[in-house]
Amino acid sequence: MNAPMIWVFSPLVVALISMLFRKQRLFVLLFVGIYSSLLAILALTLKIDLLIPLGPFSVEISSVFDIFGRKFILEDSDRFILALIYGIGAVWFFGSRISGSNENFCPNGLGILAIMVATLSVQPFLYAALLIEFAVLLSFPMFIYNKGATNQGVLRYLIFQTLAIPFILLAGWGFEQAPLSANSQEQYLQAAILLGLGFAFWLAVFPFYSWVPLLASEGQPYVAGFIFFALPTTSLLLLLDFFNNYNWMRNEVMFSESLRLISTIMIVSGGIWAAFQKSLIRLFGYAVIVETGFALLSLSLSNIVGWTAYIQSFLPRLLAIAILSLSLASLRNSGETFDLNDLKGVYYRYPFVSSAFLIAWFSICGFPILAAFPTRLAILSVLASESIVFGLWVVVGVLGMFFAGFQVIGIFFSRENNNSIQVNETVVQAVFLSLGTALLILVGLFPNIFLSPFTNLLLAYRNLT
Repeated sequence: MNAPMIWVFSPLVVALISMLFRKQRLFVLLFVGIYSSLLAILALTLKIDLLIPLGPFSVEISSVFDIFGRKFILEDSDRFILALIYGIGAVWFFGSRISGSNENFCPNGLGILAIMVATLSVQPFLYAALLIEFAVLLSFPMFIYNKGATNQGVLRYLIFQTLAIPFILLAGWGFEQAPLSANSQEQYLQAAILLGLGFAFWLAVFPFYSWVPLLASEGQPYVAGFIFFALPTTSLLLLLDFFNNYNWMRNEVMFSESLRLISTIMIVSGGIWAAFQKSLIRLFGYAVIVETGFALLSLSLSNIVGWTAYIQSFLPRLLAIAILSLSLASLRNSGETFDLNDLKGVYYRYPFVSSAFLIAWFSICGFPILAAFPTRLAILSVLASESIVFGLWVVVGVLGMFFAGFQVIGIFFSRENNNSIQVNETVVQAVFLSLGTALLILVGLFPNIFLSPFTNLLLAYRNLT
């Protein structure tokens, strides 16, 4: 028995079986959700490359799986990453019951999670690009509604993700050939530029992020949220792996300064566009852009504070995106539009949805006592000590996000003729949203309990600690 068989190939088999029964939506939801939860629990409990006594017998879970000369490697230090991916995935699958997602969401979603793990474990790296493209194609049926109709946001998402592939493949080839080259330093630099372009398409980095608000506004909000969770998480972990493997990338001033400039532009532009946005669903897209900007900004710090903030921000980011997408999906299923002018007094009709959206939004803003505040504070403190100019510009972007949030508060709580609160959410919706918002607050109040364990993720990146 080996780890890739458990956390890569077995969920792929389960996903294929679930596709055959996708019309039985409740059965598939429970089957996929429980299996994903089981994989997360196994990741926390089973040791890799260690003998496990089972009565008179013993079992060892190997870290390597060879197939056609290619290797999938999952080491013991990767277990926390596996638990994070499948644990958050299970939450998303269970939440799909009230999201209005189509019948392809759960089986295809589990397949995407398995491909995420395969992407992080495959050697050589060249195959990771092809696996991510396969995950992108697998996500396409999740967006199909209205008898197969697609929209511009989905098509643009597919195009931009596919454009990353040639750059990543050329970069991977360049990194492999550089040690054999007479001018290896120049070839490494060229490969790094190609790699940066590839990741810019994958992560929707400025100026390639136009599809993010478009996908959020034209696609199903819950499915878009899942994509914003799955693919960027994979890409960010892959990018961290490059920082871990190549010392010169961490020490190259030009590389870190370029990353800092791009991430600052993302935060500022996302915040300013959000401040003048009149669509609630497009606000979601700009929140994702700002989140990605902060993730890249933490990488640009190139020190232990930046690595730690980068890793610890995964939980607040995923929670906030999940709650935003679920609250927007609940509004959509209730027949509400996303035009802010039509949402006046919506708090009095949907108090749980409105409160959940606002708490998740202000968590992304970095509001004190909410989940993202500790990592935002750490990033801004180090950034201000290194460059006050960049620090001030980032604050401008954050203020734009706060301004947008206060605008939404004014609209949600504007009083109409009937000021009484009428709870129109279902019990399941209220429970899911309440648990999510409570968790965002608890993470912000007790970061040592909830965020400190995530530093275990750095064990998989030994050169960063």
